Amino acid sequence: MSDTSDREPEKRPKPAYGEYAERPKPQYGEYATPEQQRAAIRQPATDDNESVPIADDGRRTPEPARRDAPRPAPATPDMIAESRSRGDRIATFVLLGVGLVSVLTTLPSMFELPDVMTQAYAQFGIGSYTNETFANAMGWVILISHIILWVMALMLSLRRLAAGKIAWWVPFVIGVIANIIYIVVIVIVMVNDPAFSDYVTHMSQTG
Repeated sequence: MSDTSDREPEKRPKPAYGEYAERPKPQYGEYATPEQQRAAIRQPATDDNESVPIADDGRRTPEPARRDAPRPAPATPDMIAESRSRGDRIATFVLLGVGLVSVLTTLPSMFELPDVMTQAYAQFGIGSYTNETFANAMGWVILISHIILWVMALMLSLRRLAAGKIAWWVPFVIGVIANIIYIVVIVIVMVNDPAFSDYVTHMSQTG
């Protein structure tokens, strides 16, 4: 009768499933917790950090690539030149429009310049304007000069705009010239009136 103590211990097969099943050795930290994974990569844990996603098979799933917000394209010299050209075009047509309105509003008063001068005389206490023939002629001078200057401003501005050159200063300068002509002609009309000369002589004597 053989002794049972001499028998070799019976080797039981290792369970493949259940709580006693042996897990394969982790190679890349599949079973590590998120805190352990952060410690391994030396990443400090914060409230904003999210746990590393783990797939069903125990492996880490790749994180989706982050897409940065698209940055606006830097302004190129062509874009800057186009912006300046657009602003110059707007300013040029605005000044031309102002000049046209000035001509149209001046037109009726130039046909009746003697009456306009009489009203101005009455406001300053000069008397009545007497040199009506001369005033009528000077009214036509102002009107025709303003029309010619505005047409010149329009033609020169369009030519410079077509050539891609700065044009806003053309109607501006011509508008200044038109105003100077208007003031000079009005002064000439007043100086050549006998009533104005008498008024100036009287003021110099009484002063």
